[in-house]
Amino acid sequence: MLLDANALLLPIRTRFPLESEVDRIHPGARAFVPSSVIDELGRLVSRGVPGARGALALAQKFPVIPVEGRGDAAILKAAVRHGGWVVTADRALAERLRREGVTVLVPRDRHRLELHRGRSPTSSPPPSGVRREPARRRQRL
Repeated sequence: MLLDANALLLPIRTRFPLESEVDRIHPGARAFVPSSVIDELGRLVSRGVPGARGALALAQKFPVIPVEGRGDAAILKAAVRHGGWVVTADRALAERLRREGVTVLVPRDRHRLELHRGRSPTSSPPPSGVRREPARRRQRL
């Protein structure tokens, strides 16, 4: 499980229960922080972004995996290479990850994460003239 910078900022800014939510959805999962996220948080600290120092301290509690590049591209590449899930609050990144087949955990509200399974990157669109039925909304129990 890879943690994005904005996922690490959540517990600092909003007291989001990140670790317990990850464990609720994927019990026993090990979380890792890509080296690019450590670098990004370091830049945010040097710019004085609120919460960045706490997020960096939180990030340093997890094992760091070396990745090439910066930003979203580095996270995407690492997730695809390692077959890991990603925790992120970045909607655009979450969608890119899902298109590449990566499962994503995104904040649903101030206290829980929601699982979004990755789509198969090899799936093709339906043949011309064939319509897919719209997805039905799940009812809450």
